[in-house]
Amino acid sequence: MNPPRLVPGDEIARRVQALQGRLARSGIDLALIRQNADLYYFTGTVQDSHLLVPVEGEPLLLVWRSIDRAREESPIARIVPLPSLNSLAGILAEHGFPMPKRLGLEMDCLPAALYLFYTKKVWAQAEVVDVSPLVRGVRAVKSMWEIDRIRSACQQVAQVFSHVPDLLKPGVSELALSAEIERELRLRGHPGFIRMRGWTQEFGSAQVLSGPEGAVPAWTNTPGGGRGTGPAFGVGACSRRIGVGEPVSVDMGGLLDGYHCDETRLFFLGNPPASLVDSYRAVLRVHRGIQDRLVPGAASGEIYSWAVKEMGRLGYADHFMGILGSQVKFVGHGLGVEIDEYPFLSRRNEMILEPGMVIAVEPKLAFPGVGLVGIEDTFLVTEKGAEMLTQGGQEMCIL
Repeated sequence: MNPPRLVPGDEIARRVQALQGRLARSGIDLALIRQNADLYYFTGTVQDSHLLVPVEGEPLLLVWRSIDRAREESPIARIVPLPSLNSLAGILAEHGFPMPKRLGLEMDCLPAALYLFYTKKVWAQAEVVDVSPLVRGVRAVKSMWEIDRIRSACQQVAQVFSHVPDLLKPGVSELALSAEIERELRLRGHPGFIRMRGWTQEFGSAQVLSGPEGAVPAWTNTPGGGRGTGPAFGVGACSRRIGVGEPVSVDMGGLLDGYHCDETRLFFLGNPPASLVDSYRAVLRVHRGIQDRLVPGAASGEIYSWAVKEMGRLGYADHFMGILGSQVKFVGHGLGVEIDEYPFLSRRNEMILEPGMVIAVEPKLAFPGVGLVGIEDTFLVTEKGAEMLTQGGQEMCIL
């Protein structure tokens, strides 16, 4: 068995210090971190635990299970057991954590039952505020160590995409193709699932959508949904067999060492209709225009607005980012330890791009009864502009 790839101690220290700076500027005395992606980012482990980050001083990690693994995986200096939630208040007092005036909780994802326990049983006298925007703000700008992990995830996906032409044959079902792609990803270290922060958003590692299924909307906040295997999940690949001349959208979320990338490529068995060739040219035009605008100082919402206007000028307004009535209001999203991080290239988003941000750009067109036409690449914002981290050609692949 290969030794675990641990997050370096200096990475964790830098992240905690960055969060403490934001806590100080927001007047928050103490932050409690519980969500898995946030725990991994600030501690290097996802063992079931409470991370207490004071505005000054060393953090404290209280672990329910497994404390042995937490101590192996995390460079946090103070790691102690948490026998039960009822012992939380006593342990905090023992380790010198006074009652904070303002307490930060991850209010976008913390279960209501835990929120009530913390605010009534443990920190009843504290003013409670949402710390999630501060946490996500710290995570938005990646270090070189993180960027290296994302590059590796991009290499993982590139290797699997190179196999798709051999796997995509006339009559193969979406499910069979998806299973082969997921197998190839797993063999290259992918854990088999994707981490998302959005409430109730659920995804596997690859989404294969062919022909009319690509334009079927679903409950997920995505331009293409697909029917899935049934109403219980209701998104992604189904049992339909892939036909000649129809678009096959393959969207892979790479994941290695806890870090994501995102890439979509378009395939055809046989020559595509001329109308879809034209629509893909429009997609590439917008895609490259967005890439040119991924520069430090750019406003996320203005990039989205440009993309909407440009696609409208090209005649595809009613198909951009979903079928009419089900269009999503973004054209790109941040990537890191979750696949839906800051920043979002979305409507009225005022976040300013900075060097070190990593963004998946995904202009897509959905045509009812025909399918999904689009592309997606992962970009790094640098001082000189956007660097594409995903690999391979951007032209549609005709087999």
